[in-house]
Amino acid sequence: MEKRPIICFIDDSDFEHALVREEIAPRAPRFEFVQAKTFKEACECLGERTPALFLLDLWGQDPAVASPSITPKHEVERKAAGFPGLDHVYGGLEDFSGDVPNEYLKRFFTIVDCWRRLFEEVCARVGQNRKYGLYNLEQARKRYPGVPAVFYTRKSLINDAVALFKAGADGLFIKPTGSTDEETRSLTRTFAPALLQELEARISPNLP
Repeated sequence: MEKRPIICFIDDSDFEHALVREEIAPRAPRFEFVQAKTFKEACECLGERTPALFLLDLWGQDPAVASPSITPKHEVERKAAGFPGLDHVYGGLEDFSGDVPNEYLKRFFTIVDCWRRLFEEVCARVGQNRKYGLYNLEQARKRYPGVPAVFYTRKSLINDAVALFKAGADGLFIKPTGSTDEETRSLTRTFAPALLQELEARISPNLP
């Protein structure tokens, strides 16, 4: 029996593993999926085999954060109260003499950027960051040189994308996200064929 190319998925979430196992892997019978929560576990599952591609989660719990905690609601409210609002965006825009569309988007982005920075703060406090995924990428490069590695993430921001590409990742894909777990499952099922096509395009040159 011909051996199937292996996609090695490393993620620290049971829910994400269920999505890959139940919604993505069944739509790719020509591949074998090996799933693990840590790089060490992945190596144990692979044994002497070499994967065709690593599919890596980016964000995970940082053990170096000694006392992770949820940011209290009143702290978030206090910080958010100082964020610019729509009055900042639209105030005087009709009288602006320069590039109006660009000015409009710049003003809107100031709101987005405030929330982005707040999101990074609450993530850091709860102990979630990109060290998890970057460590797994580093280990994959050392043990399996030449095997492509892409990230599959839901919470990543632009700074994360810069960091992972600096680290030599071969791609970045965003996990579909719904307002409920069931909607996320449905969106993942719909997105699966496109994701698999992208993954295959990256691993095909590495196949025998």
